[in-house]
Amino acid sequence: MKKVTSIFLKILSMLVITILLAEIVAFFLLKFDQTELFSIRNYIEKTNDNRIFTLKKNYEDDELDHTYEGRTFSIVTSSERLRISKKNKNSLSIKNEGNKSKFLFIGDSIPFGYGVDAEESLPFYFQNYNKNLIVLNGAIPSYSISQSVERYNKEFKDIKNIKYIYLQLLSPAPEYGMLGVDWESGDTWFNFSDKVLKPYHLVNISIPYYGESFFLDFLRKKIYRQALKKKKTGNLQQKQNKQSDIKFVNYLNLNLNNFYNLTKNNDTILILSSANIPRFSAKTRTAEYERAIKLLNKTFSDFSLKKNDVFYFDVSNELNINSKEMFIDYCCHLSAK
Repeated sequence: MKKVTSIFLKILSMLVITILLAEIVAFFLLKFDQTELFSIRNYIEKTNDNRIFTLKKNYEDDELDHTYEGRTFSIVTSSERLRISKKNKNSLSIKNEGNKSKFLFIGDSIPFGYGVDAEESLPFYFQNYNKNLIVLNGAIPSYSISQSVERYNKEFKDIKNIKYIYLQLLSPAPEYGMLGVDWESGDTWFNFSDKVLKPYHLVNISIPYYGESFFLDFLRKKIYRQALKKKKTGNLQQKQNKQSDIKFVNYLNLNLNNFYNLTKNNDTILILSSANIPRFSAKTRTAEYERAIKLLNKTFSDFSLKKNDVFYFDVSNELNINSKEMFIDYCCHLSAK
């Protein structure tokens, strides 16, 4: 019995030592692994509704972005969860500016100005050219169309005198472009990595008093990288088809109609902008990805043709004249120029 107990203890000790070594090695390897599985970033917080997450109030810090050449840029938010410039962070609340006409930017990281300071973002420049308007940056990185509509409904619809709303985003086009017929209406950047990893049955385990396993996190990222690479290079098990296109377009129109219905009684003009991606990064995207972006843009354009108070703003060709000067990365994010 003692011999059995001794062997069991030795095996248990070796197992514990192996796990600890794996955790230590994974901890250091993760320092050099910038693969991004969606996480709640410092400047956002989770919600219990269809927004999923939103900007924190009165936040101020520098954000280090590992993906795009390690840029550092500042993020400052107001008490109304808007991105603002450091120069106007002490300005009056917009609730006290009810009589002034307002222009709301909403959507994802493109109108947000991800990768640049607020002073180099589209809403800030637009404010400089339109002194008669109060310009509000209500965009959030990684937001989808459904999250944007929900955010407007929860946070902005009661703000007085919003005369114009500018909507610009990519999601859910990239998800549809990579998932094909496996795409579902609930797929966003928030759950995208879970969807990709689902076939591998890698459950995200949190150990009491310890937290998440570094080794499991490293393994998830490694597998996710390989799986994502296959999707980006076109090795989809199920590509798009006519039925999936109809489902995708119907989903976009459903959200656009919901958005329009929320704004139409407020004498508001809705501006839908094209999703702009740089020409120089075309080789990094599949034909399915490109097609999904074009389908999103066409749906936005078609929707504007049906409504007198909705406009489509297409600047794709203008931005691609000198795309390496206009974009800071291979995705879509605009430079200060």
